[in-house]
Amino acid sequence: MDHGTENDDLERIAPMLSRIPRTDPFVLPEGFHDRFAQEVQARLPRASTAAVRHTWLRRAAFALPVLAALLAVWWMLRPPAPNAIAPTAAVAVPATEAVAALEDDLLHDLSTAELADLAPAPEAPALTPDELAAYYDLTGTDVTDLIENL
Repeated sequence: MDHGTENDDLERIAPMLSRIPRTDPFVLPEGFHDRFAQEVQARLPRASTAAVRHTWLRRAAFALPVLAALLAVWWMLRPPAPNAIAPTAAVAVPATEAVAALEDDLLHDLSTAELADLAPAPEAPALTPDELAAYYDLTGTDVTDLIENL
C-alpha cells in the first residue's frame, strides 16, 4: 500500500492521532550500554567497613553459643577413658580420742535399760556343713548355682 493513502485514511478517521509525529520511542542515546553499568554502580550506596564488621559480629554472636552448647553435649556424652579412675569422695576420719570422748558424753545421760538396747547383738553360732545342707534342702536352693556365683 502507498504511504500517502495510509495517512489520508488516518487523517479522515482520527485527525488528532494523525498529527502525532512518527518516531521510534525505543531509541537509546549513543553509548548508553557502555556507561550504564558505571552509572548504576555510582548510584548504589557504598557498603562501609562498619556494616561488614557488624554482620560478622552478629554471626559470631549466634555461632559462639551454638558452638559452646555442642561442645558441652560432646563433653557429657563422650565415653570415659579406659585408664580413668572414678573420683571418690574424700572422707575425713576423726581422731579416735575425739570419737571416744563424744561417745562417753552421749552415753553418760542414758539409763541402763537404754544402754542394754544399744548393746550389740550376740553373734550367731557358726553352722555346720550338715546344718547348711539341711537349710538349703528346706528352702529349695540349688547349691551348684551358689557355688558358680561365688
